Amino acid sequence: MNPTLDRLTRGPAFRLGNLLDLRSVAEFGDGHLRGSASMPLEVELASVPEAVRSAWLADRLPSIFLPPRHEPLGVVAADGELAAVVARDLAARGRTEVESAALGPGDLTDVPAIMLGHGMSHHRLWRPPPFLERWAHLLPPPAAGPVLDLACGSGRATVWLAEQGWRVTGVDHQPEALDLARRLAAESRVHPILLNRDLRRPENLPTGPWAAVLLFRYLDRALLGRLPAVLQDRAVVMLRTFRDAPGYIGNPQPRHRLARNEALSLLPVETEILVHEESFDGDGRPAAGTVHRCRPLT
Repeated sequence: MNPTLDRLTRGPAFRLGNLLDLRSVAEFGDGHLRGSASMPLEVELASVPEAVRSAWLADRLPSIFLPPRHEPLGVVAADGELAAVVARDLAARGRTEVESAALGPGDLTDVPAIMLGHGMSHHRLWRPPPFLERWAHLLPPPAAGPVLDLACGSGRATVWLAEQGWRVTGVDHQPEALDLARRLAAESRVHPILLNRDLRRPENLPTGPWAAVLLFRYLDRALLGRLPAVLQDRAVVMLRTFRDAPGYIGNPQPRHRLARNEALSLLPVETEILVHEESFDGDGRPAAGTVHRCRPLT
């Protein structure tokens, strides 16, 4: 086995299944490392001017399709130099650990069979917010009504819920983020509604009524105060965002962080607290998460 490939298969990216395979569809189908996602990049990089190379790669390999930036990632290509260039570009985007390796036809014969896959794979590298994945069973069933994802960004939560059968509307004020959400939805073959709206304006809150509302890494206390008007009876509100912690001085600014236990009383309506935790996200930032169920109206 070539040294770079040997190092990659012994590393954390391989153990996590975080491998990006840039080879052609045919090469991937003939054999690939277990835990690889196929994203063909069949190009001579010399044909792409260096001045625009980063933007070109960002368009073809957007972060929305990749694991979180704090997780290790491995990149393989038939051309080792291509793999190395892409790995360096991804590291420049803020990824903490990116490895690369050449993977030619002869290399596969040196890889133990248990570490290989053949044919096309549905494995993918992106995932929904971990808090959503862990507590999604507390949401009302899809038949109960639609779900609203506020400040949905590039759509991981929106698309994942649509895949599970919910009717989802995602709202964000950034057109570029919504364009990525549309790409993610198209790749996943789902059709959530995506709206470009500034949620700081009260009239831009979709009226619903909603069976569930999600807010991830977004804190607007005034917006939360308006939610009861658009919720169904016994609706669920799921929130996971930044919090204050002793000694923490990073982003976002303090006004965009929750105080200790503040998440318990953000909604101006009587609720049942199904989940409350104050912990840290995978990237090390302090976070708080709650799942509220509105009590029946009397």
